[in-house]
Amino acid sequence: MPGAESSLLLDIAAAGDRLVAVGERGHILHSNDTGKSWIQSKVPTSVMLTRVFFFSESTGWAVGHDGNILLSTDGGVNWVLQRDGVSDQALINEDRVASARGHVSDLQRQLASGATEHNGDLQEDLAEAGSALESALEVMDEPVYAPPLMDVWFANGEQGWASGAFGSLLHTTNGGRSWEDSSHSLNNPEEPHLNGVAGDSSGTLYLASEWGIVLRSTSNGESWEAVETGFDGSFFGVVVNPVSDSVFAYGLLGTIYRSTDRGETWQPLESNTRDSLFGAACAADGKLVFVGQNGTALLTDDDGNSLTVLDQGSSRGLYGVTVTGNGQFFVTGEGGSAPLSGVPDTGR
Repeated sequence: MPGAESSLLLDIAAAGDRLVAVGERGHILHSNDTGKSWIQSKVPTSVMLTRVFFFSESTGWAVGHDGNILLSTDGGVNWVLQRDGVSDQALINEDRVASARGHVSDLQRQLASGATEHNGDLQEDLAEAGSALESALEVMDEPVYAPPLMDVWFANGEQGWASGAFGSLLHTTNGGRSWEDSSHSLNNPEEPHLNGVAGDSSGTLYLASEWGIVLRSTSNGESWEAVETGFDGSFFGVVVNPVSDSVFAYGLLGTIYRSTDRGETWQPLESNTRDSLFGAACAADGKLVFVGQNGTALLTDDDGNSLTVLDQGSSRGLYGVTVTGNGQFFVTGEGGSAPLSGVPDTGR
């Protein structure tokens, strides 16, 4: 489409020496000359795409509205719809009704069997289960709504997670050929948005959430614990420094919290900005960049102990950032993609 390269692009990733950016109207663009020119890819969707992640120079995923997940196996040139979010959500809704019915029936059988001192607890559990079933049935009476996905991350070519609005969490063990609903593993009844997902070298997984909460899993996503950071606003993303394994959750009003003990405890950092932060990327040598509102870009080369504001000469909103193999950072946002100013090349 004319003007696609200067449209609202929400994220960018490096696929080997190629850059791939995604954004509004399902736009995906790729550049083979480090951002000097852009080619629009053909995609099977026209809904907004929010994040893109490449595990290798050839294989990558893009996620977005309607719960859609796209796959590329040629470095972002061509894309297929790997998950039709609306169709999958219809099946998820049916499974939730079946699960809720089964839970109610099980509790009813226990009560009918004449359980003794636990009858009161069973009655309370049955009331809660009945309410959950009623809610699941109400969803079935409405048009299918697939929550938007906000982030995607893969530990390897097979194991991946996609997180999104209203507590949505999907997991794949086969490279995305099938995606399972893992929301039930969160014990997350209030369903805050899960805006970011990442993992560290030990296999610990992190979800950045609303209300200053980071959810952490040390069991490959089978179970999660909510860790309060001390912040009461929204985190919009999470990133891991591969050199130190420090974890950074970032978001509203320039907030950045760091954990150096695999998410056990969190400390606020002085970001020197009040502009909200929407994206982050870390180079192989540990240089870490955050980007956000009003052209905000922050750099740290000491694992967050100090953060420097980089002047981009523009107030356009920045939503995504990536780093190439030679250490050059690129940003994307309002008006398209561009090299990030003020960061020296880092080398491999």
